[in-house]
Amino acid sequence: MAKKMRIYYRAPSHVPLWKVMEECGFLSKHGIDMEMGSLEGQRQRAADGLKAGDLDIVSGNHHNLYARKALHDEPYVHIAQSNNAWRENFLVCGKGVNGLQDLKGKKVVMDDFDGHTGLNVWLYLKQHGLEEGRDVELIENGKKGAERARDVMEGKYDASFIRAVDRLRALKFGAKIIELPSMAMIEGVTLTTTTTYVKNHEEECRSLVMALVDGIHFYKTNKADTLKILQKHCSTLLKMHGDEEWDCFYENQADSLESAPYPSIEAIQNVFALGVKRNPEIKEFNPLALWDLHYVKEVDDSGYIRNLYK
Repeated sequence: MAKKMRIYYRAPSHVPLWKVMEECGFLSKHGIDMEMGSLEGQRQRAADGLKAGDLDIVSGNHHNLYARKALHDEPYVHIAQSNNAWRENFLVCGKGVNGLQDLKGKKVVMDDFDGHTGLNVWLYLKQHGLEEGRDVELIENGKKGAERARDVMEGKYDASFIRAVDRLRALKFGAKIIELPSMAMIEGVTLTTTTTYVKNHEEECRSLVMALVDGIHFYKTNKADTLKILQKHCSTLLKMHGDEEWDCFYENQADSLESAPYPSIEAIQNVFALGVKRNPEIKEFNPLALWDLHYVKEVDDSGYIRNLYK
């Protein structure tokens, strides 16, 4: 009999992979009956729901749980990771900006400075020698990527970082855009739960990791069928306009999915840096304490993943 799991996503971009796992039967194959819901923009509620036992799995909550674990020893744990690369690495350039080196003394606009996307921009600039407040001014305006690009083109700001699909849209109204090297970052479907849940539901956790592995394999190797699933279930959610945007979205996601869903050490270091930005007092905490990867390792060591890609 299938075991029910209450799984809630934190961002719309997570849904495609979950829908592939559901529609292709990978969840049911491994004995899981998913109740799916949205906690988009509800960071606190997602964390509290897990702790209270009202939710079983949250897809996301990437950077904010380090402080709760470090300061209050709350029982959060990540058990698998689908993506290890920051993908908002397209720089919209205003007048006089031809690359990162020209951002000194300039205004960079983002959607939400305190959220994951804005903190990513802060860290990326910091890693390239541009300190917020000293070298560059970071401004939030709450707009989506293409709208921010238009504001840059109109001279309201000097630059903005956007994603691949927004790049397509912005190019159509003449935006000047440079693709920059990415950086390691915990993004996308992170299986987040609590040690309490893991202790009492080992079979479900192991099964969910296997369903995730199957879903990632299908996503990466069956473009046409994956796109059919996404267009059927995610059109309203993702608001794509035409085949070119769907193709761009698919390629960008598929390229960044990990066949074996481990986090990279650099991605953990970088996402922890976002947590330290918000809570400097946790800087001595070891971020690996939030990760339990033994289920992924079990599946990996069994040869299951390797055999999928033969």
